[in-house]
Amino acid sequence: MAEPAGQGPSPVEDHLPEQARIGLLNYLTLHSLDEDYAHVAAQRSAHPRPRRSRRLPTVVALVLFGIIVSVAAVQTSRSKPATLTSRDSLVSQVKDRRAQLASARREEVALQGAVDTARRKVLEASASGRAAQADLTRLGATAGTVPVTGPGVRIVVDDNPRAATDRQKVLDRDLQILVNGLWVSGAEAVSVNGQRLTNLSAIREAGDAITVNLRSLARPYVVSAVGDPDQLPARFIDSAAGSWWLNLKAVYHLQFSISREQSLTLPAAPQVTLRRAVTPATKQGSGR
Repeated sequence: MAEPAGQGPSPVEDHLPEQARIGLLNYLTLHSLDEDYAHVAAQRSAHPRPRRSRRLPTVVALVLFGIIVSVAAVQTSRSKPATLTSRDSLVSQVKDRRAQLASARREEVALQGAVDTARRKVLEASASGRAAQADLTRLGATAGTVPVTGPGVRIVVDDNPRAATDRQKVLDRDLQILVNGLWVSGAEAVSVNGQRLTNLSAIREAGDAITVNLRSLARPYVVSAVGDPDQLPARFIDSAAGSWWLNLKAVYHLQFSISREQSLTLPAAPQVTLRRAVTPATKQGSGR
């Protein structure tokens, strides 16, 4: 017989488990997480875990960074005086070497003068010696081993005052072309900034400087040539070298000026030493 509506549960149902009374699906829906939460909560209460500060790794990283920066600053401050001392030492060494080189060159000039004087005295003591001295003077003027004096031309060249590129500066090949043009035009002796040119001379670039006879030259470059002052300037201007330099002056605004000189004195070249040429041996019994 059916139970009337609105009547409460029977005494038998009161002793049944909840999942039997409300249904297994409804029970799982209502209590699926409650027991797990209770179990975890109980475990935490029984065994509490120490808290880790989240800021600890950040603090450690900042401390390490500070130590690295401090060490780098100390090393920099210690190495800076050493660097300055090393630079000052190099500058001092360069100055000392330059002074020694200048002193050696002065000594070389003095010794060469003493040798020339002694040789001249010996040669002038006899007729054959005087003839030999005349030949040495004549050949030395051509070879560049003795000073010469005479009329000629002076050419002064320099960079563009507002040089921004290498082509607006005087290059070693520009001086080579100029000097070769003077030789072709009839020059008998040529010097650049007081450096006498010979068959063994070289005009080259060494870093930012131009060297002649292994001596660095300073701007402006003064080229002196002994020769006919009435013909040498015109011949040079009409030569390929003259055209080259007139073009440099017009296009790249390099400085170029040429003047006639009634008296020029060109010094002797440094000691000229042949490296390969030798005097042929005299044949015995040839009568020569």
